[in-house]
Amino acid sequence: MQTNLTRIREQTIKLFDTTPLIPNKAVENMGAACHPFAKSIFFYHRNRQKWLDISTPNNYAFYRHLILDRINSLSLPFIYDMILDDYKLTWFQLCKDYMSREDFAYYLKHSWLDEEDPNQNPTVDREEVLQYFRQADKHHLMNPSDLAYYQNLPHTLTIYRGVSPHRAKYGLSWTADQDMAMWFKKRYESGSQGQLLTAVISKKHVLAYIDERNEHELIVDVFKIQSQIYPVT
Repeated sequence: MQTNLTRIREQTIKLFDTTPLIPNKAVENMGAACHPFAKSIFFYHRNRQKWLDISTPNNYAFYRHLILDRINSLSLPFIYDMILDDYKLTWFQLCKDYMSREDFAYYLKHSWLDEEDPNQNPTVDREEVLQYFRQADKHHLMNPSDLAYYQNLPHTLTIYRGVSPHRAKYGLSWTADQDMAMWFKKRYESGSQGQLLTAVISKKHVLAYIDERNEHELIVDVFKIQSQIYPVT
């Protein structure tokens, strides 16, 4: 199957149209907003040399026209770059059925990596993500060195997960490197303590190894080991 860019463009436009532009109440006075294509209700139009408030109907319609023109003229990598990080997995969920095997694996991996907290995406649950990783061609999903590491994993291994405060305890991201897990545990500690977890897992429940950001990440089917996860004391 080849990537169907026409259908991906349609799905990307669907994401724009079905997601309301919601002001971020935490920083509402600054004009911050939540939307796959906008971090702010203010948009600077270079030709007009003025700021537009896209929360108003007329300006929103104008902004939508500009964005749709870009979607319909750009190639897939540039369309992906238009999507803000918090919506990468949601975009992938909409577009995955129209991708080649190579693009499916590539954009799954990068959507997973680019979202700050993919384990708590409100529209793509962990069971779905696991299904995507099972479907992905591992030769496209992992670069050669990561694939070699993955293929050489022992039949059983000890893994760790560092959980920052307010993050999903039973996420899919683990590592065999305890020091790296400890770094993730402490990353956002400020008053509230994180947690360091460990488990012994069969290799068959490890779906991928991704080290493109030097995080030694193992994508793990946590539902197969949830009853065997313990805190490190």
